[in-house]
Amino acid sequence: MKDARALAREAIIYALPVYEMARMRASSSPRKNADGIFADANGGPESLSRWVNLFSHSRQLLNAKDRRVVTPNNDTLYTNAWLDLSDGPLFINTPDTGNRYYVLGLIDQYTNPFSHLGTRTNGNSAHTFFLHGPDWKGKVPEDCLGVSCPTNSVWVLGRILASEDEDLTKVHSLQNFFSITTLDGQPAQRVLECSVKPHELPSDAATFLRVVNREMALNPPPARDQKDLKEWAELGMGPDLPVPANLEFIQQVLTETLKEIDTPVQADMQGGWKAAVEVQDNFNGDWLTRARVARAYIGILGSQEVLYLLAFRDSDGNVLDGRKNYQIHFPLGGLPQVDAFWSLTLYRKEDYLFYDNPQQIFAIGDRTKGLTYDSNGGLTLCISHLPPKQTSNWLPSPQGGFYLALRLYLPRLVHQEHAYAYPAIQVVD
Repeated sequence: MKDARALAREAIIYALPVYEMARMRASSSPRKNADGIFADANGGPESLSRWVNLFSHSRQLLNAKDRRVVTPNNDTLYTNAWLDLSDGPLFINTPDTGNRYYVLGLIDQYTNPFSHLGTRTNGNSAHTFFLHGPDWKGKVPEDCLGVSCPTNSVWVLGRILASEDEDLTKVHSLQNFFSITTLDGQPAQRVLECSVKPHELPSDAATFLRVVNREMALNPPPARDQKDLKEWAELGMGPDLPVPANLEFIQQVLTETLKEIDTPVQADMQGGWKAAVEVQDNFNGDWLTRARVARAYIGILGSQEVLYLLAFRDSDGNVLDGRKNYQIHFPLGGLPQVDAFWSLTLYRKEDYLFYDNPQQIFAIGDRTKGLTYDSNGGLTLCISHLPPKQTSNWLPSPQGGFYLALRLYLPRLVHQEHAYAYPAIQVVD
């Protein structure tokens, strides 16, 4: 029999991703539609009305001035939508993207990346996808690809490959072809009232329970979790349960548990590299990992789509420091093996954002023009605050602490099976 503290910790770990998804919906779903109409015509900045079933697009690659997303990428333009399937199925229409990589990651209310639509799974031709919620029963229309969603609330987080030096209007035209429609072919956009403010952190027990209880009522947990939910009900957590009057104990455990969750844990991959997380389409009962991902990497895709490797230390175990010079050497035939692309991105440790360097270089990878290869065919990347003699392979670092992220889009089996030898991050004179 679990004691009360263990039970409360377990319940909080389980529900935290639900809260973070509600917060992310309030943060990333648009207040205005394409016609400039506010979801709440009379609402001010504090209004929680948002448009759902509507795509919104980033039109520029993220840079050092963007502060909304931590550990952002500088490789793709984002295409974003929040779906509400409670009124019935919806169509997602995608364009022919030619040879350009794209993916629409589908994430349920419990942060499971349950499906990926795009280059890897469906090819790059135009498609119509038919998405429905867990309770819908019917026949998928002809000429459509059916997608069964575990919850009625679904985050569609898309990425389309782009480069700073290309004409981004080409990518914008592709973005404009993405649409969400009802069964009769009409725009599906509608207004939804969010349950929490975008920057309302899950630190207050009353707010936490109010939000997760409402969201779990709208997006019922899977049947396999019902036994646990019955145990948690006595704590005041569960679909549509009222918030208890006395929350002193829950508040204490919430504070302790958030501190535990926010302590990073990564699998050691040698050479200074650690795997941030590896998940396919479902966390399969690993609630603690799911909670940690929700806090640090919410919106992560399945590892068959992209692998994320992080480095906070060099190969000797010392913290990465911009006052030192580093190099990463890929031997001949030892570059990352991917079917889309790979990139190495640098972030300031203090705020998890890009380093605002004069050169505006935030990442380097297989699409970087002008890379210089070693005489033996290998590739050596330089990481330093001051520019080296040869700047073609240079990734600028701040004078203080930083960390690196290696992204592998469509990684081959050698990465998925942990058979690849990641290059050491070495200090050089």
